[in-house]
Amino acid sequence: MEIHHHPRHSEKSRNYKEYIFEFLVIFVAIIGSFFAENIREHYVDKHKAKEYMESMLGDLKYDSASLTELIVLNKDQVKGLDSLLKVMEDPLVGSKLNLFYYLDMRYTLNYNIFGSSNRSLSQLKNTGDLRLIKVKAVSDGIANYEMDLNVSLNQSQLLENQFNKIKDQQSEIIDFLTLKKLVQKTSILQIKEHPALVTSNTKTIHAYYFNIFILKGVISSYIARLTELKKQTSYLMKTIQKEYNLE
Repeated sequence: MEIHHHPRHSEKSRNYKEYIFEFLVIFVAIIGSFFAENIREHYVDKHKAKEYMESMLGDLKYDSASLTELIVLNKDQVKGLDSLLKVMEDPLVGSKLNLFYYLDMRYTLNYNIFGSSNRSLSQLKNTGDLRLIKVKAVSDGIANYEMDLNVSLNQSQLLENQFNKIKDQQSEIIDFLTLKKLVQKTSILQIKEHPALVTSNTKTIHAYYFNIFILKGVISSYIARLTELKKQTSYLMKTIQKEYNLE
């Protein structure tokens, strides 16, 4: 009895199994590589997000300190402008004129506006990395902070515009040339007799009074916006510290 072998059939069967095995090995390798890359990207993104939050926390701490100082300065300016308005309700002669010059020179020549050090926020937006902030409480806090910041910046522009109106009117009322000569010899606080106003026109003086009154209101509104921004800044700081375990 003869035994017949079928080598071709055996070879085909073996090759088929090897093909399946190789396919599975490649498939597992691809899937493993995919998951490994995802894990790596997740780690990199998480680390990058924390670096952004560390930087933003530093910016917020600086902003918080600046806001505290600016609120105090602007409140002092409102009180000074209120005193100036009361002085202008009487004829500006003698001691009233001296007090008018002192208050006007102190509270209408400079203004205090907020400039945020929002470098981290700008970088997050410009690079598209805001997507890395996965914690909803933090992303919502950033959005609210930015909204309050923009409102404050718009209010600061109104404040600057009102100060410019005041400056435009001052030359119509105050004798700056004579005042400059007096200040060169002594300080404005030590001047015993200030120069008379360059005009006695009631309409001009009343217009100046009105713009100072408006300025006082604009600064008061600005203080309210800065106070809200400070609250939002404090909230965002605490949220970042809690969610990212930062100090």
